[in-house]
Order: sequence, then structure tokens, then C-alpha cells
Amino acid sequence: MQKTALAAAIASALLAPATSIAATDPEIAELKAMLSAMKQDYEQRIQSLERRLAEAERTASAPQESTWTADEAASKPMTAPSASQPVASTPSTTGGGFGALTSGSAFNPQISVILDGNYYHDGIDGAGAALVGEALQPSGGHAHAHGDETEHAHGHGTTENGFNFREAEIAFSATVDPYFDAAAYLAVTDDGDVHLEEAWMQTRNLPQGLRVKAGKFLSDFGYINKQHPHQWDFVDQNLAYLNLLGDHGLQDTGIQLTWLPPLPVYTLLGVEALQGDQELFGTTVDDAEQAELSLGDTRDGPRLWTAFAKVAPDLGQNHALQFGLSYAHNSQHQEVHSHTHEGEDEVHENGLAGDADLWGLDVVYKYDGAGPDGQGDVKFQTEYLRAIKDLDVHSSPHEEIVGSNRTFTTDGLYAQAVYGFAPKWTVGLRYDVLGLTNEVSGDGDASYGSSDRWTLNLTWSLSEFSQLRAQYARNDILVAENERERFDAFYLQFLVSLGSHGAHSF
Repeated sequence: MQKTALAAAIASALLAPATSIAATDPEIAELKAMLSAMKQDYEQRIQSLERRLAEAERTASAPQESTWTADEAASKPMTAPSASQPVASTPSTTGGGFGALTSGSAFNPQISVILDGNYYHDGIDGAGAALVGEALQPSGGHAHAHGDETEHAHGHGTTENGFNFREAEIAFSATVDPYFDAAAYLAVTDDGDVHLEEAWMQTRNLPQGLRVKAGKFLSDFGYINKQHPHQWDFVDQNLAYLNLLGDHGLQDTGIQLTWLPPLPVYTLLGVEALQGDQELFGTTVDDAEQAELSLGDTRDGPRLWTAFAKVAPDLGQNHALQFGLSYAHNSQHQEVHSHTHEGEDEVHENGLAGDADLWGLDVVYKYDGAGPDGQGDVKFQTEYLRAIKDLDVHSSPHEEIVGSNRTFTTDGLYAQAVYGFAPKWTVGLRYDVLGLTNEVSGDGDASYGSSDRWTLNLTWSLSEFSQLRAQYARNDILVAENERERFDAFYLQFLVSLGSHGAHSF
């Protein structure tokens, strides 16, 4: 009894000053109230994160379930990332980097800025960088720009002899809620123009391995198409993509559906319905030419449909292999072919319209050498593209050919390898060619040669956020029938990454 009384007396003595202070000092009382409110708010946030973490752990314990996003599953074959692309860690253009939630991604979008600049020199007064995207193909895809000139005008910056700034890419990405991820990518050119590269949302938890993406995005056709320029292993794009798809590749507005079935071998199947506004594949001319050449109005979308399949067998801890098959069909394609006759100055124009098909095959292999900072890593990738345009002559000064058919077939491929020969250092070699088949068939027959080049580069990844690359290319470009440009081209590129960013997909 005495001990209890003594304890009560001591407690009263200790609490009395605090009670007196609290009663006489309203600021302390206010601080206590604020602290209590903050504590309650953060406890609620922590409980929410704990619930989401538990859901993520349950998902990780069953890797074949449909709660994987397609890019998280696509990253599965490579268990350790290659250090050959350290700054290429912006959120994936198809939705990677949204897996586990952190305090940054839960309450604010991840924001990153990629600075991409270079020094360039070639032996033909700086014309080479544009010339590689204008190699001769009989479809005449470069004769006229798309009717919406502003949509594809920036071309990731222009390149001339001397110093160039290709673009600053600003990326925003976030997990919106338990149902959606979202991302937006803006490109700011050296002239200060701002262009929307991508802006899309995608589902998180659809059943049966399904996922839906909607908005403006880079198609999952092929392998390199969905990558932004700073993700490439070489400074510039390969000849096949540049000349068959254009500087932006297949980039459009629409919807994508992918399915990851629960199979023993990783298999991703997907289809896309897109508006059809393209630079080269499925392009339409402007309204004035459509009326003048009897080509018809641009039809309502969607006009571009794609389908793709990706399969990755399990090769163990250090090896990853992926095969891809892709198909695209654009239901409306228009071209204007201009020509003159010997001894005449008058320019004659033929208007052609029809549809276009594109096939693609890709193979990617990665080896994790387990060395420090990417030493010993190997990456090999190759793609083959084949474009077939089935067009009819709708108008011509030569009435005898009106109504006749022309089938234009042009293909191309690239093969490249990158090797980490020392920590943070890689060497890359690429061969690309356009026009293994480069011909016209149907009611008119003609065949042309090919364009090709060899490219060698050396890359120093100073850190995860900065990279320097030196690149040399020997070009042999067919610019007209029986006319070629052979020239050397040199790049010195810098890439710098600022801000929060996730990992890229496989």
C-alpha cells in the first residue's frame, strides 16, 4: 500500500510541471495536435503501402499469374541487367518500371529528363545524316510528306556537320491507382519546340493475363520500334526502320491488347488497333492532292492493325533469348510519283492508292558475364522487315496506265552485337541493309539495288546517369538508279539522365 502511494506521488510530481506548461503555453498544445495529426496520416499511408506490398509479394510468389505486366514478364529472361545501357533507364515506353510502389511513385509521378546531344561530321558537307533515311526504294515513299505536316516535323532534331542537340526527353510515369499505370513523354528540340512522343494509360490487374493500353504510344511491332532514341545501342536508327517506317517508327494513337497465357515457356501475344497516321507506312497525301489526283479522302480510323508474338525459352540464370514475329496492315496508303521525260521540263504526276502490309522477324540474345559494371556482357539482336504495298494508279497524264496495278516490295535487315570488354566500356558492331528485294511487280516491272553500311562504336558509361559514345560508319547509299553516295560519318554523342526513373524492359 505504501509503495502504491509513493509511486502515485512521484507520478504526480513529474506530470505536474508538464500539465502546467501545457495549460499556460498554447503553442506547445498546438504542436502536439499537429504531431498527432501527422502521425495518424502517416500511419494510414504506411498501412496502405503494407497492404500493397503484401499483394505484390503474393504476386511474386506465383510468377505465372496474370498480374505480371507484359514488360515485367518481358524482363524475366534477363535476370541481371546489362551495364551497356546505364543511362537508358527511363520508364519503359511500354509500361515497365511500375512494379513495386515506393513513397516516390505512390504519391508523385516519377520524372526524368534525358539530354541527348552530339558532334557530327561526314564527308559530304553534313548531308549524310539525312541521306541514310532517303535511300532509293521504288515505292517513292519520300516524295510527299504526310498531310499533317506538324505531327512528324521534328524528326528528333536535325543533324549537320558540327555540334547538334537532338532532343531533351521529359518523361512522367506513375501508378495512378490499383487499376491503372500512366506515362507521358515529351521531346523538346534544339529550336525549343515541344512534341508529344507518348501519352498512355494501361491496366494493372485484369484477369487471365490480359492487359489493355490506350492513348498515343510506340507500337510493340518488332523489337527496337518501342525504344526511344536514348535507349538505342547506336547513335542513329538502322536503315530498314528509317526507310520503311520513318524516323519515328510505328507511333500512333489507338488501343493495344496483350495476353500472357500461363504456359511453361514465356509467350506474349498482342494486337493493336491504331488510327493509321504514319510517316511512310500507310501515309496519305494532303487534301489538295487527294482531290487533284482522284485519290479519295482519308478514311476514318482505325486504319492500322498490328499483331505480334514474342517467345522466350528459359536458358538459365545468365542467358536470355527472345524470338518475335510481327505483322502490320494499313488499309489506306497513298503516293504521288513525279517524273519528267527527256527533253521536257514539265513534271508529270501519277497518283496511286491502295493498302500496305509489313512483316517483321526479330531475335534478341543477352548474356550476363557477371563481371563488374557490365564486363563480359554480350547482347546480339537482329531484325528483318519486309514491306509490300499493293497500289492502283488512280490518275496519270498517261491514260493507258490508269487503273493498272503496281506492287512495291522492299525489305531490309540489321544485325548488331555489343560486348562489354571492360568495366563500364562496351564496343558495338552493326551491319544494316535496305533493298535485298527492291522491286516493282504487277502491271509494271522494275528492280533496283540495295543500300548498306557498317558501323562501329565505343561507349563509356561513366555512371548510371551519364554516357559518352564515339561512332564511325562507312555508308554506301543508293540515291537514284545507278547513282550512289559513298561516305564516312562520325558521331561523338553524350547522354545525361536527370531524375527518378525505372528500368527498361528486356
